[in-house]
Amino acid sequence: MPVPAVDALPAAVLIWDGGQVTPACERSVELERNVAAYLGREAFEPNAPLTIRVSLQRGQDGRTIVADVSKIGEDGKIVGIRSVSGGPTCETLDDPLTLVVALMLDAPPEEPQPAAAPTPEPSAPPEALPEAISRDPDPTVDDRDSAPGFAVISAGIGSSIGLLPFPNYGPRLQVDLKPHRFWGLSLSGLALVGSHTELPGSGALDFRLIQLGGALCPLDTIRDRNWFAVCGGLEIAWLEAEGSGLSPHRRKTDWMLSPSLHAQAARELGGAVLVGGSLGVSFPMSRNRYVYRDSTGSSHLAFEVASPALVLGVFAALRLH
Repeated sequence: MPVPAVDALPAAVLIWDGGQVTPACERSVELERNVAAYLGREAFEPNAPLTIRVSLQRGQDGRTIVADVSKIGEDGKIVGIRSVSGGPTCETLDDPLTLVVALMLDAPPEEPQPAAAPTPEPSAPPEALPEAISRDPDPTVDDRDSAPGFAVISAGIGSSIGLLPFPNYGPRLQVDLKPHRFWGLSLSGLALVGSHTELPGSGALDFRLIQLGGALCPLDTIRDRNWFAVCGGLEIAWLEAEGSGLSPHRRKTDWMLSPSLHAQAARELGGAVLVGGSLGVSFPMSRNRYVYRDSTGSSHLAFEVASPALVLGVFAALRLH
């Protein structure tokens, strides 16, 4: 039941901090309207002496939404903190937030405490004082540290400029794991075919490549439905060159070890489905050369692996908590 309006009761400024909650959660207008209906008066004003700050974050299970409500006095000190939990959607916080904020604003102002009389005996520093400091929230640190881990499984098409003669193409598979409060881990696989080099006179060379890689990602984050990651690691590749229309028939197989860097970005379309692209740079430690002999017996270079070499890709992905 609404409480009758009382002029002496304080008003406050409302600060709504959606943090890293995705999709975006903005219910400040609804909260102001609900609290005014509960108290029977307008509870929020632009220049009010008090401040009510609502900070959102995902719960430990990654599904529920938790709101930390802080009441800040005119001197900038926190005079009260409450936490409420809702369901997976933003609207489930409306009722508990209305009750908590209304009770904070309906409480009478605190009377100043009289100064304690001096005592001759020195007293040990009270252990409760550091607790008040430790409860002063830092929304930036809390939101970052409390972000839940996630995994991204992607499949798409890749190509390379430098590892094989261009054009080439093939399937690309990748699994990205981002543990809570740790760097991301990326495991990838790429198979390239369709690379064909015509030789002067007659004959050709066909190239095939299978590459596996692992990397650590110091930057790996999902924010506002966008995923961005930068990773560095190591790749191993099996490369085969086979003659076509040559006599005698020739086939050569090589292995390559390559340090690598890659960046990838994707946009969440709906639900947990993302679409994006990747750009990587490989640095093969051995630049394999492929030569052929003409009718006079002279050797000519058909292809040489480049270092660095570019690796491109587009993909669709599924995000898992």
